[in-house]
Amino acid sequence: MGILRFIIRRLIFMVFLILGVTIMIFFMINAIGDPIDILMAERPGITQEVIDNIKSYYHLDRSLTEQYTLWLWNVVQLDFGTSIIYNQPVGSMLVNWGWETVKIQVPSILISLLLAILFASIASTRQYTKTDFGVMGTALLGRSMPGFFTGILLILIFSYWLGIFPSYGAYSTRSPLMGSLLLDSLWHMTLPVMMLAYFNTATLTLLIRSSMVDVLRQDFIIAARASGLPNRRVVYGHALKNAIIPALTYLAILFGLMLGTAPVTETVFTWPGLGFLYITAIQQLDYPVIMGITLIITLMLVLANLFTDIAYVFIDPRIRLE
Repeated sequence: MGILRFIIRRLIFMVFLILGVTIMIFFMINAIGDPIDILMAERPGITQEVIDNIKSYYHLDRSLTEQYTLWLWNVVQLDFGTSIIYNQPVGSMLVNWGWETVKIQVPSILISLLLAILFASIASTRQYTKTDFGVMGTALLGRSMPGFFTGILLILIFSYWLGIFPSYGAYSTRSPLMGSLLLDSLWHMTLPVMMLAYFNTATLTLLIRSSMVDVLRQDFIIAARASGLPNRRVVYGHALKNAIIPALTYLAILFGLMLGTAPVTETVFTWPGLGFLYITAIQQLDYPVIMGITLIITLMLVLANLFTDIAYVFIDPRIRLE
């Protein structure tokens, strides 16, 4: 019942948080300018009658309060509106473009977690050795390098110098690699996933290694070793289970902000995902698309933190959700 009450409280808080974020973003967008002005600048031949019809269709001829209320009511009915720039349903755009973002974000996070556990375990069990300094130095370098610089460096090495991987896009414009759409997709995914995995692995390695060092000094680890348990079981079966808890919070942020961190990667590699769409929508003040993506980002972040808090209880029974 404790977990159930906790979930209900968090869901109620989530509703108010989403309302607050969407209200703030909506009024900020409208304070910047009118998307119809951008359309008029790009298409100077548009008549006033057409402009009035467009404003009426998107409810831009109403007050901001009415516009937000109508948008919120439509979202409750799973209607995210129609893109002003692309003239497509925003809901279908979120699904199609979102899949391209998930394709590179989720594999990179999973790869990062596995590599970080391996590197952090090796470094923490060999404190102050060359191995430890090598792992920590590489992790600090990856943590301090800007993401876009890492992406450009990968393109320079693996695309232009070695010619192994493509430098942009999610699919080949002509024929797919070896005639297989799956292989062609994996081929294009490699560099974006490498860029994301390098940065995430560096951060997770630093977090887990620091936590592992503290856990390995605790009494229950000393007792486990004194009882004759193999070192591998002590490290991976007992120490890692407790040391990984701080990293779960960062993992929750990674999953929750997949769309929030996507613009950098997708811009560098011209990847047709939601991050690239988000940047385009902001530049064009395409508020139905901006609001739809903002809502998804907020929802993912809140749910990721909720699942992480619940996972804490199952990983460490000492934690209580009160």
